[in-house]
Amino acid sequence: MKSEVKQCQNCKNDFIIEPDDFSFYEKMRVSTPTFCPECRFIRRLCWRNERSLYKRICDLCKKNIISMYDKDVTFPVYCPDCWRSDAWNPMEYGKEYDFLKSFFDQFKELFYKVPRISVWSLRNNINVEYANFVYNSKNIYLSYSIIDDSEDIFFSSNLDDSKSMIDVYNASKSEFVYESIGSVKNYNCKYTYWSSSCVDCSFILDCINCSDCFACVNLRNQKYCIWNVEYSKEEYLNKIKKINIGSYESLQKNIREFWDFSLKFPRKYTRILNSHNSSGDELRDCKNVNYSFNCFNSENAKYGYRSPSIKDAMDINHFHNAELAYEHSTGGSFNSSNIKFIINGGDATNGLEYSDFCHSSNNLFACIGIKSKNYCIFNKQYGKAEYFEIVEKIKKQMNKMPYIDKKGNEYKYGEFFPSELSPFGYNETVANDHFPLEKEKILEGGYNWKNKEENKYKITKKAKELPDDIKDVDDSILNEVIECAQSKKAFKITPFELQFYRRMNIPIPRLHQDERYKKRLTLRNPMKLWHRKCMHKDCVNEFETPYAPERQEIIYCERCYQQEVY
Repeated sequence: MKSEVKQCQNCKNDFIIEPDDFSFYEKMRVSTPTFCPECRFIRRLCWRNERSLYKRICDLCKKNIISMYDKDVTFPVYCPDCWRSDAWNPMEYGKEYDFLKSFFDQFKELFYKVPRISVWSLRNNINVEYANFVYNSKNIYLSYSIIDDSEDIFFSSNLDDSKSMIDVYNASKSEFVYESIGSVKNYNCKYTYWSSSCVDCSFILDCINCSDCFACVNLRNQKYCIWNVEYSKEEYLNKIKKINIGSYESLQKNIREFWDFSLKFPRKYTRILNSHNSSGDELRDCKNVNYSFNCFNSENAKYGYRSPSIKDAMDINHFHNAELAYEHSTGGSFNSSNIKFIINGGDATNGLEYSDFCHSSNNLFACIGIKSKNYCIFNKQYGKAEYFEIVEKIKKQMNKMPYIDKKGNEYKYGEFFPSELSPFGYNETVANDHFPLEKEKILEGGYNWKNKEENKYKITKKAKELPDDIKDVDDSILNEVIECAQSKKAFKITPFELQFYRRMNIPIPRLHQDERYKKRLTLRNPMKLWHRKCMHKDCVNEFETPYAPERQEIIYCERCYQQEVY
């Protein structure tokens, strides 16, 4: 079978379907996509709101709760305890399929009636009220996508099995880390980027197995280094004493100098470790994982994001410890198999299509909130034979009577849910984090827009009025309402933060946590690939890289990079 070039019906750009892609679509019994990979990715991201949280009332127990849904949504919103309880039955919302109406119009009717969980919080969580997408973790505050025994996490995202962290993005098996991206098995580190197995380090980039290093790039197995120069232990300690990054002014100077210094060193064309036949960025221990980002311990996957321990999957976001999936937006779907077109996944499912927040179930089609059931369509129970007969009729009807979105895109069987049906505005979702757009472009693209109301607080201290050095900050800071130096948003310092900043010698931040998050995102590569050549003068190797051609970094192929750093 040969490759096929198609035109995306959404952005009108051409994209390629490879021979292996056709084999996967045949295996999953779906038609080839009509949206390009990037438009499909954005469409899935439009269904995941991580960071926009609202105060509202649980529609069942009437308690005050924090929710990713505001008060204006039409469906009931339940706190996690109520949603998981037996106090309501999703089967009560069941309806027969009407073959005279389009599938997505009918799904929309069901979607806006069935109760939803206020925040995605599952499995043995403790003190995670002000967080979202948290699994088996403790003491999580304004943090998102935190899983696998994480604890004491503030203002962070995409963490696994980590403890005591503030302002971290993408970390695994690390502890006492501040302002970091791509931290793996690090301890007591701050301002560290894509480094692993490091201890007591500050301002390091692409370093491995280092300790007591400051402002270093591309080091391996080193100690007592400053600006990539090695010193004796005594010399190192004496020099470090003179570098006070507990001072905000000194910190800002070191940040500027560090990133300027880093441009002198080559970067590996992509951050892929211990992986075979794989492409993308931030991949570890993968095999045949292509055009994917932030995945590890996975095999035979394509177009994946934040999907660890998966196998045989394509077009999947936030998919975890599962296999055989297509077009999965969010929610993990732990220990699931043979699922497709999933908004929010659930544990232990098999044979699900076009479903949301279902778990411990098999063979569901267009269901929402179903628990421990089989052979249901639109939340209505059927016998096994009747179920499969009706499902096939619906698929044929979807092709004969497609849904047309407001841009004129046609949705037959095999397309993911139209983004315009999402209960979130584009600007509320992670789509805007990774593919930011202004309001005009959002509306022009056919996406939803959410007008946000900023909470008004009485400012008691402006950022410029904060003490320069953390050693001069007393406990009274806990009573202050601080105005962000950039966005003018209000924020407070929590007791955990203050204790953490003192321990790590970190000045009080001048920016609101949302602005700090945006700055971190500007440091990571976009989730796109460009075809480029190695920049070493004697090399002719070519590769796919997330570094755009116009960027100023020096980009080497793996061979040249290894020769440089070892």
